[in-house]
Amino acid sequence: MGIIENLESPNFKVTKSDKILIEYIKNNIEDVFYKPISQIAKESNIGEATITRFSKKMGFNGLQDFKVTLAQEISSLSKNKNIINSNIQNNEPVVDTAKKLLISNINTLESTVDIINGQDIHKSSQLIINAKRIYFVGIGYSGIIAQDSNYKFMRIGLNCVSFDSSHTMIMMASIMEKGDLLIAISHSGETDEIIKTVKLAKENEVDVISITKKKESSLKNISDIHLEYISEETLLETGSISSKLAQIFLIDLIYTQVVKEISSEAIDRKIKTTDAIKTLKNI
Repeated sequence: MGIIENLESPNFKVTKSDKILIEYIKNNIEDVFYKPISQIAKESNIGEATITRFSKKMGFNGLQDFKVTLAQEISSLSKNKNIINSNIQNNEPVVDTAKKLLISNINTLESTVDIINGQDIHKSSQLIINAKRIYFVGIGYSGIIAQDSNYKFMRIGLNCVSFDSSHTMIMMASIMEKGDLLIAISHSGETDEIIKTVKLAKENEVDVISITKKKESSLKNISDIHLEYISEETLLETGSISSKLAQIFLIDLIYTQVVKEISSEAIDRKIKTTDAIKTLKNI
């Protein structure tokens, strides 16, 4: 079994530190093997000794052996198929690639619809409607989804804000109050900054809705409501559009439910904000 296959196997037993390191490797897959252990330790907030132990757990003498083998494995895979999607071949026509991506995205959304819990969507809607202030947080790609979500709900007059800076979200979590609502978006459910933010918010009795891929995670375990989506990304496919579409889809579903429940008020506010933006075209 190769490194990538091993890391993605549900039978691979990992510690909390291992999860953080695996997430770091996934997010830095293209250049992790060029970085010295001191830099990896600093950027991942994991001790050098822990990194060495992880490498040995994977069956290598140390980090250097692990990185060399990982580089060889990626090189071998990329010769035969595009690393963006394991079903796409480098020499296939563009139209064929487009059809495969479309099918992949449709499958992701359909699979996500199959696992939706209607009660959780309704509860999420009620928390949003009744919240004094709504905070959307996410890091990286999920941070972009958080910003888009903030804009969407702001357009119907809700008091909300988004953060994608780890320092800012952690700082704001420390002064959140009971009655506020935190919506945390994390593909893995293990992003360290998001976990810290949620724990601080919970200390202040803030309700938390989390959105992650379907699996057990630290974030799921500390959330009041957990919404999940299906993602079949491999380690090399991290960052593909299908998982982002699933995140956007869940946010849009909650948004639609909120609008349904406060229909006239939400529509009036949406019209006002749309009209206000239209005036900019005439300036």
